[in-house]
Amino acid sequence: MTRVGSHDDEQRAAATCKRCGEIGIVQVLSDDSLLPLGQSTFCDCDQPMLEVFETDPDADDRS
Repeated sequence: MTRVGSHDDEQRAAATCKRCGEIGIVQVLSDDSLLPLGQSTFCDCDQPMLEVFETDPDADDRS
């Protein structure tokens, strides 16, 4: 996950809608659900399919 910032339990990440390709910033909630930041909706899709960008798949394996 490409985190763009965090503060305690709040984490933000870059995400895209898999339906239309719109890109934006989301808050990643503790249950891994995604909440658009700075807007009420992420894109114009009736049911956005949000996915956090993965830029380094090995990042979680590093210690």
